[in-house]
Amino acid sequence: MRGRYHKPSIFWSVIGAAVLLFTTQGHTAIDPTTAVAVWLFNEEGGDLAKDLTENALDAAFLDPVKWTDGKFDGGLEFKSGGLVNAGVSPLLNVGTANFSMVAWFKYSKTADDWHATIIEKADFAMPRHGYLLCVRGNLDPNNKGKPLFWFGLAQGAGVHLFGTSTINDGKWHHLAATADRKGAMKLYRDGKLEAEKDISAQQKENEDNHKPFTIGGEAGVASRSLVDGAIDEAALFNVVLTEDQITEIAQKGLARTLGAEAVSPNDKLATAWGKIKTE
Repeated sequence: MRGRYHKPSIFWSVIGAAVLLFTTQGHTAIDPTTAVAVWLFNEEGGDLAKDLTENALDAAFLDPVKWTDGKFDGGLEFKSGGLVNAGVSPLLNVGTANFSMVAWFKYSKTADDWHATIIEKADFAMPRHGYLLCVRGNLDPNNKGKPLFWFGLAQGAGVHLFGTSTINDGKWHHLAATADRKGAMKLYRDGKLEAEKDISAQQKENEDNHKPFTIGGEAGVASRSLVDGAIDEAALFNVVLTEDQITEIAQKGLARTLGAEAVSPNDKLATAWGKIKTE
């Protein structure tokens, strides 16, 4: 049964209590203030995916997108040309800073283009800048069906970090990508590190661009949408998540790991994390 997220009116101090609760119960705490945007896709209706952070980076639907069952509660299903668009807020640029992105997805096809988008904020014009998490398409026969973390870094083709095997098997998978600008970019599948590449030589490259941040497709390029695919629990962070934190997200879900579901002794929803305001 798909659930609906309800925003409570509670103080920011509850966040510390929720993080403490999860840490003492064996959970790997993630500072919620490091989340740039979090979309759980649990609204069940309408044409807007709500961002649970105070940044309010809600993502608008470009049809055909519809609500469906996700990995955890609700999710989004995509058809050809469909995507959700969070816009061009400067908050979604990463500049020269570290970052991480995560998402659940399910997909059983192979795009006829270079890729099918999961998360994208990329400018492919030279010099290339931005970031992309996707599944490789038919135009790259050696890697088609593999997960890909692409980072522009002003390189001719951008920097490509592929997973080790295909992932378009019609099952739910969790992907995470992290970028340490003084170290390596890393790609995780289902909570486990799968590939990494040193990017320290390009640490000063500014990845800011004016392209929109999209989920499930690329704006203006219908052939790069996640046709007949689904996405759940997508997020962008302004830090490098650790493997333990990513494993926790993959095992427990993004909401629960962040403290959006602090479970009381009687197993009822006790607190919620998103859009907390002092009133």
